[in-house]
Amino acid sequence: MADLTPRRKLLDAFVLNLKRIDGTGPYRTTVGTVATLEPGQLDPEHVEDGLAVYIDKQERASDPALQRTHRLTTVAIVVKRQGGEAAEESLDDVLEDIEQAMEGRQVTWPAGFGQPAYQSMEPLRAPAGADWIGALIRYTTSIPKLTR
Repeated sequence: MADLTPRRKLLDAFVLNLKRIDGTGPYRTTVGTVATLEPGQLDPEHVEDGLAVYIDKQERASDPALQRTHRLTTVAIVVKRQGGEAAEESLDDVLEDIEQAMEGRQVTWPAGFGQPAYQSMEPLRAPAGADWIGALIRYTTSIPKLTR
């Protein structure tokens, strides 16, 4: 079996950290129990709550010392929550849990990978008649280029 690419290692590390959101300890929600690398698996018809992680884009490293060896990589986390009376509050709890799960976790990232830094969050609105609420969160980090 071939070694995992740096992008796949990064995504796997994101999912590992997000799965910590299990409703125990400091976490208010259990949304991490449904963390996937396939956004299509968050089909509102079948999943009430969940997270999907994917590579949003890659660019040349902004740090000149890393330009030959690393890529600046943006990872997106799609959050989907069931709607209802307290949907906005519920979404806020998830966003707080995600930030907490990602903070100070350098030891969980593969060697040579930078600690992901929070960049942005934007709400996702369901189409008319759909009963869900969501968000798109972006983190950036520098990851090594694949060398063969």
